[in-house]
Amino acid sequence: MTLEIIGHAIASAEGSIADAGHKMPAALRNDADWRRFQAALDASALVVLGRIGHEAHPNPGRRRLVVTSRVAALAPDPADPKAMHWNPQGMAFDDVISTLGMADRSIAITGGTRVFDLFLDRFTRFDLVEVAEVTIPDGLPCFSSGPPRRVLTAAGLHPAETGPLDAEALLTVWRR
Repeated sequence: MTLEIIGHAIASAEGSIADAGHKMPAALRNDADWRRFQAALDASALVVLGRIGHEAHPNPGRRRLVVTSRVAALAPDPADPKAMHWNPQGMAFDDVISTLGMADRSIAITGGTRVFDLFLDRFTRFDLVEVAEVTIPDGLPCFSSGPPRRVLTAAGLHPAETGPLDAEALLTVWRR
């Protein structure tokens, strides 16, 4: 097995993943996606997410790597024994993976925007769920450089599988 880096996002019609207050609107929540997403995280050796998401959603016991500028390089989370805080400016991701013993594992990247941007050139796969009927005025984008489909294509990923999760949500699996 080689290192797999898999992005997971649910986005509105214009590509937003949260509102201006960094919260996912109820209209973007989808039961079929939630079940699929939780199963994918359970199957991953490590979940990488931003500090805001980590603080907003208690850890159900998964190993987490929390992207933050509040530490110099890599440090344990004093409140969560399964989480480490990581500053990308202080330590290269390859060094983090080596330190954590994750070289041949599956890693789930769950966002937000800065975290997705950080891994754009490293994704081996990106699971993009789109809810076409939902718009989020002034929302936070999945990627800072544009709509997810355009950004993923420019990064060298291509849609490998597409299908509805239910009547509202479409899943596209992008692969390198």
